[in-house]
Amino acid sequence: CYSKSRWSQTYYNGMKNPWDINKEDFPYSGQLTDKIKFVLGYAILAPSTHNSQPWLFKVKENSVEVYYDSKLKLPEADPLGRDLYISMGCLLENLTIAANYFGIFEKLEYILNDNLVAEVFFQDDGQLNNDLEYLLDTIPKRVNARGFFESKSLPESVQEEMRALKKDPRIRVDIITDKERINKLASLTAQGLRLAYKRPTFRKEMYQWMFNSLSRTRRGLPGYSLRMPFIASFIIPTLVKFFDISPLLAKLNYKSMASVPFICVLSSEESSPSVWLEVGRLAERCILQLNSEGIKTSIFVASIEMGDLYKKVQELIGSNLTPQFLFCAGYMQNTQRHSPRYNLGEKIII
Repeated sequence: CYSKSRWSQTYYNGMKNPWDINKEDFPYSGQLTDKIKFVLGYAILAPSTHNSQPWLFKVKENSVEVYYDSKLKLPEADPLGRDLYISMGCLLENLTIAANYFGIFEKLEYILNDNLVAEVFFQDDGQLNNDLEYLLDTIPKRVNARGFFESKSLPESVQEEMRALKKDPRIRVDIITDKERINKLASLTAQGLRLAYKRPTFRKEMYQWMFNSLSRTRRGLPGYSLRMPFIASFIIPTLVKFFDISPLLAKLNYKSMASVPFICVLSSEESSPSVWLEVGRLAERCILQLNSEGIKTSIFVASIEMGDLYKKVQELIGSNLTPQFLFCAGYMQNTQRHSPRYNLGEKIII
């Protein structure tokens, strides 16, 4: 039986926006299951492809089983399932940060059996880890920034920070800061978008995840999260479904990516769910670290998802490893609203 604490009535039952989670509401005197559900409130703020939020949870006495929702697979945008597992890895990183901060984390085990991804175990006698407070506070502030970046370089120390966060030897971190290679990656991203949007099946799938800026749906990409003008947000999703507008989208994405001062590419020799989970965890930790320092981040994966373009990315980074994830970082004046979120209660299964 789930106790009716102040937290449960607000976050769990949907009376409060999931993004408004507050660490001061942690149920210190509650049952361990109360505490598990609270840290899951941080986990569900992770990024996911098309904001599909593909996770499900089964809460037990001292653990939570983490599943992916097979109905939320994206066969056109993510035929390998790579982005699905990277999204799940981002979620697991948020969860472990929150659980470690509140002193209830015990261990994480990957299961990878059918759609059961992992089981996270908790304890009830830990202490606050204040070293993680800045990351915990950044989780509800994170946003996938869109638009044009300022022509301002990042501190050189940022590169070392990103490399120091890598723990899994299977993953390689490449950081690109010279304009020539940034422009080439922007061009490859534009090519990837043109390849994708030329396919009617891709456009139909994309249409199912795009919504106008007044939509109350709690999934997908409303116009404001794509920085669409308000009126255009009512028109562009339909245009995407029926017409190839890739030249326009490619041009906009090229200009945005070409403006960045910093690109990070995560690669590995092996391509498997366990590696993708680790890529997701590292990507989320890097993004949170950057966001905590006032640096905006933006995810661009078209150059490594579409066709054989990834081979050209390999040439740019000088590696024969497979690029698995790519994000940009820099300074941006624009503020942006968060993408919508399902309430935690809608993601818990019996």
